[in-house]
Amino acid sequence: MSHYRLRAGLRAPLFLYVTLRVMTGVALLQFAICGRAQAPAPLPQNAQAAANTVLLPDRGNVTVLQLDDQLRTGLPLDDGKALTFTSSDSIDGVVDRKMRLKGRAQMRRNGGVIKADEIIYDPDTDIADLVGNAELSKGNTTFKGPTAKFKVDAREGEMETPTYELRDSRGNGTAKKLTVENSDIFVFDKATYTTCTPQNMDWYFSVSTLEIDNEQKEMVGTHGVMRFFDVPIAYVPYFIAPTSNQRRSGILAPVAGYNSNNGFDVTQPYYVNIAPNRDLLILPRYMSERGLQIGANYRFLDTKYSGTLAGDYLAHDNKTGTDRWRYDWQQRQVFSGGVGPGGIPLPGAWSGYANISRVSDNFYSTDFSQSIAGAVTNQFRQEVGTTKGLTGSLSNWVVSARVLTFQTLQPDQTPVPTPYNILPNITAVYNNRLTPAVAGTSGKYLTLPTGAATTFSADYTRFAHNIAGNVAATAPGVYSQADRTVVKGALALPKVTPGYYLTPKLSFQSNMYNATPFVAAGAPVAQGFTIPTFSLDFGLAFERDATELKGFFGRDMLLTMESRAFYVYTPYQSQAQTPLFDTADAGFGVAQIFSENTFIGNDRIADNNAVTLGITSRMIEANTGAERANVTLAQKQQFTGQKVGLNGNILNPTTYSDALVSGSVRLLGNFSADVFGQYNTQLNRFVRTTVGGSWRPTQGRSLHFGYRNVWSPPVQASIQNNQTFVPAATTMDQYNISGQWPITREISVLGRWGYDALTAKTLNALVALEWSRDCWTFRGAYSQVLHTSQITTTQVLFQVEFRGFGSAGSNPVDIMKLNVPGYMPTSKPIPPSIYENYQ
Repeated sequence: MSHYRLRAGLRAPLFLYVTLRVMTGVALLQFAICGRAQAPAPLPQNAQAAANTVLLPDRGNVTVLQLDDQLRTGLPLDDGKALTFTSSDSIDGVVDRKMRLKGRAQMRRNGGVIKADEIIYDPDTDIADLVGNAELSKGNTTFKGPTAKFKVDAREGEMETPTYELRDSRGNGTAKKLTVENSDIFVFDKATYTTCTPQNMDWYFSVSTLEIDNEQKEMVGTHGVMRFFDVPIAYVPYFIAPTSNQRRSGILAPVAGYNSNNGFDVTQPYYVNIAPNRDLLILPRYMSERGLQIGANYRFLDTKYSGTLAGDYLAHDNKTGTDRWRYDWQQRQVFSGGVGPGGIPLPGAWSGYANISRVSDNFYSTDFSQSIAGAVTNQFRQEVGTTKGLTGSLSNWVVSARVLTFQTLQPDQTPVPTPYNILPNITAVYNNRLTPAVAGTSGKYLTLPTGAATTFSADYTRFAHNIAGNVAATAPGVYSQADRTVVKGALALPKVTPGYYLTPKLSFQSNMYNATPFVAAGAPVAQGFTIPTFSLDFGLAFERDATELKGFFGRDMLLTMESRAFYVYTPYQSQAQTPLFDTADAGFGVAQIFSENTFIGNDRIADNNAVTLGITSRMIEANTGAERANVTLAQKQQFTGQKVGLNGNILNPTTYSDALVSGSVRLLGNFSADVFGQYNTQLNRFVRTTVGGSWRPTQGRSLHFGYRNVWSPPVQASIQNNQTFVPAATTMDQYNISGQWPITREISVLGRWGYDALTAKTLNALVALEWSRDCWTFRGAYSQVLHTSQITTTQVLFQVEFRGFGSAGSNPVDIMKLNVPGYMPTSKPIPPSIYENYQ
């Protein structure tokens, strides 16, 4: 068996898990010991003796653990079965008769507490009169007032001029009167509600009546008036609002904004909580320039299936005079077999999926999308597929099938190429190593399987394209239909150790075509091929303790030196008469330069007789495995020039190759930088350059910079692939700057600017402001996006979020996250602790 060393960081979660379990056990052991103690003896019948009895001695300011039968884990008790505990500085009366608790008086039962300067309790009537600084507490709900009357067993009562606090929602307020109907229902007269602190009542909601139901986790109010800095901004005759994060049906906060394409844009969502695993969001949307649009989003989740079904419909667009619509269906399902964590099918399962979306016209995304990502989408997929893992003697086989069509939008004057539809694609894959690597007995190494690694696959695809229904420039080729069969096989003998690895591999690929041109004799017969490949991958890994870096990083560091040599030989076979259906250049990067083929897809196999040499050095934290820096240098040397090109044979092949250099650095989480360069020795210039940097000194402070420059070689003309000649040129030269920075303790500004130097145009711009107080946050954003050469969309978004209650306006958080990497909203509510209201 071969072994590979695990990093320490992979073992850290197990260490934390065991540590927390041990600490929790020790903590609960203390309560378990207390739980075995006997209950205190009954009070004597003599009142004078009772007055001299001290249950809880005065210990000054020292916190004393209270007697409470709920300080344990397990099922909750009914109030009727729970014990009642009392304490005070002095007690007058007789047990089971009228009792008077004086001085720091309190009564406890089943997690509920009543407190006052003086408590007079009559067991016959079950009424407790609370005099002076009365307080009722149950769970995370607390009420305070000058006096109160409470039925202990019935959990009923009333309090005059109370103040209250709901720690689950951080809500608090005052009222003229409180009526406690039972342990979970509280009714207020002339009440206020806010999540602000009493010192900063920036907003509050005043109501005529307010009923809070802790069991249903909701509050119901009548004649509510919303005030912001004492200015009434909204009136609601009747409302129901949640007091927790639990889902429930009802009206959500409206979304409003302005868009240069649609005018004033207002959406009023309505949420329907159908079941714990199903819900529906109804989205009526009014646009002043276009009309009323109705949308919906249905979500469903089960152990073996999950998905969403969404759509929008605008019956009559005032601008275009047409109906506009969109639908989107996404679903994954396991028909048979087991399901692992996250819904992943286990080996041998039969699963399927659907990803179907479509819009009514070419400009739908540009006109109606409420996000930048959606607005720039110009292709929608309609895909359905299924996968089955075989069992028994065929357990190493997986078969799958799918059909896939595309809707490619043409919003610009420059046509967008459209791909071939796939009707259908059927594959069968064999792999003798389906089982993953497992940890060794010591837990220090991964045990890898030994022996040959064998793979085999067969792929059949029918490509189809309605060329007559598209302009010539958008057709992917001259074939209206083609059948392609691809057979692949590979045999590898990997040898992996902690210090080196060696993997010889022999593989082959065979393609067969049956293509039908759109015009008879309009294209040559599609040519297939059978091509073998041999590769040899060898690498060494060294590491040492970098004690000289500990003074800089403040922790133990490791330095590694990893060298790699990759040789590949693929004989030349002309593919000039082989069409392109799903193939493109693989690009240039660390993964591509150490690959056997310079193309992705199944229609091209590059001829190769080359060796790639590379070296990587990493700086790693010894205790956590976190990578702080790395540098990579690599270059491929061709012994014979590559002749196979994407659109035909390369006329003047050369043996040179571009050099690759990349590096990244992470300095204690505050500063990071990434650099990538592709250097062409023949042109003596960088043909691809990417530079990025980020500085995040503290939370909520970040600055980012990015630059990208790409020089593209000439593209050969091809009749088969409907490709004209394109000369070499710089095809990308773009800059972007973004950041988030506070200018005061409460106000932060955000911004982004993207610029294209080739067209001298601003690609996107964002200016945003976030003003956060203890109980509300205002967000405003101005966004401008260049969608096409002719269309620029301007958006104005603003929102006021009343923390713990609701929000009004159009939420710009999504657009801020998309434009500013690492953006963190300043309002982050802290969930209440289960120990926060310990009495």
